[in-house]
Amino acid sequence: MTTSAPRATGDYLRFGVLWPLVPAMAMVMIDFTIVSISVTTIQADLGISSTAAQWTVTAYALATAAFVALGGRLGDTIGHKRIVTIGIVVFAASSLMCGLVPDGNGTTAEAWLIVFRCLQGIGGALLIPSATVLVLNAFPPEERGKGISVFFIVAGLFTALGPIAGSYLTEYWTWRAIFWINVPVALISLFELRRTRLVDEPTPAPLDVRGAILIVAGMALAVLGIQQSTVWGWGSPATIVSIVAGVVLLAAFWQVEKRTEHPLIDVRKLAANRVFAIDNAIMFLFFTVWLAIFLFGSMYFQISAGQEPSQAGFSILTVFYTFFVGSRIGGAMMDKQGPKIPVAAGLLVTAVGLALWAHQATELEHLNVLWGQLVTGAGLGLVMSAANTDALNRVGIAERGEASGVIQTVRNFGSAVGVALLGTIILQIQQGKTADALETQANVPADQAQEIAHSILAGTHSGEGGLGSGGGKIGEVIGQTLALDFAEAFQVALYVGAGILVVAFLVAVTRLPAGRQEDIV
Repeated sequence: MTTSAPRATGDYLRFGVLWPLVPAMAMVMIDFTIVSISVTTIQADLGISSTAAQWTVTAYALATAAFVALGGRLGDTIGHKRIVTIGIVVFAASSLMCGLVPDGNGTTAEAWLIVFRCLQGIGGALLIPSATVLVLNAFPPEERGKGISVFFIVAGLFTALGPIAGSYLTEYWTWRAIFWINVPVALISLFELRRTRLVDEPTPAPLDVRGAILIVAGMALAVLGIQQSTVWGWGSPATIVSIVAGVVLLAAFWQVEKRTEHPLIDVRKLAANRVFAIDNAIMFLFFTVWLAIFLFGSMYFQISAGQEPSQAGFSILTVFYTFFVGSRIGGAMMDKQGPKIPVAAGLLVTAVGLALWAHQATELEHLNVLWGQLVTGAGLGLVMSAANTDALNRVGIAERGEASGVIQTVRNFGSAVGVALLGTIILQIQQGKTADALETQANVPADQAQEIAHSILAGTHSGEGGLGSGGGKIGEVIGQTLALDFAEAFQVALYVGAGILVVAFLVAVTRLPAGRQEDIV
């Protein structure tokens, strides 16, 4: 990729660009987390299976990851403002339909909800990369770090508010409201989009349908296998076949794109742009920890600290207090000194924060892990705005939609890997500790202890009634050890996350160029 494309003409809009794009991005980001807090109520109300309930959470992320690169390319060729508009309409319409899922037929409800959650993800995939490019183009080069940092601060805030909003809407109104709330937000965004002048210079080109099919199928299968690994097991044929097939299709995509005249993603230029590749490698490692922190952190506060879902949402929000400050500082450092210092420092600070959090995790109190959360949030903020801005600065205006799509694909794929990896660690450690407690404290035979522990953690345990005369003692042991077992498993996952970020820190220190990039357009 090059950085020689001409500067966009006209005055820079600066923060005025946030009026139409913040509501759009907010509803997309909040839907990554808002459904997870309400999924149990949805399952009970509609009578759907446990597998279908899980898909209401995973289908959205899966569709977003699979289609986001295509969304970025469509923005380059058709126009980013137009693609954002289409994405908003698709997202709002599918949100409305999610809330209108019919009662009384579990099979129909399952298919209905999963299909429209996928369509929500496609709408988000269209919107995310083009919205990011429009924000970037609204600021002069020397202010882009500041602009993107504010944009990500807002997006991060709404991601964190998802569980809180979901719990209150479900408790005091209806779970359907978590979908319906997107409709008025979308109307506000469309109204502001219509009246706002945005810098948008499309570059018409034929659509690479073959490449689109390969990358969508490859990403879908790879992410599917990774995210389902905690259910299927890493050694199951379903997991292995899904991941291998996805990797093969992505490898085929790479080869096909090198020979395509108008590729969906110009992989030759991507390979030649070394710093862009390094930025993406860092973001992949960074996002293997990002989403997992909030998902399993929320579970920690509920399972180990004994908090209600709404209270747990506020507890995990602690990370964002310093994230906002760190993101603003990181953006300013990026503008003045380049990406290396804020990215490397942020990765190291986050690793230290995770280690502090892990060290106190078994205390089972929010106050004990507070400092670890605050240090973690500051580090996350330093990295987020600087790494994203630098990656987009490394390409020309005409290629930023494509580049943004690549970045978002890497981010979502990293998130899927992280949730699967850290989730597997937590599940295996907790299952082992629960089984050990059943053996030593309830005198349950080893095989039966493993079976009971697995059924409890998988959500298929039928209760004490099926445990015979030992049911009362088994239930007592499980109740006494569950909180600490999960905390100890989460502790290990946090240490693993810290290790991943140390690797990312070493990549940043040794591979990112020092100083501010010159001649940014």
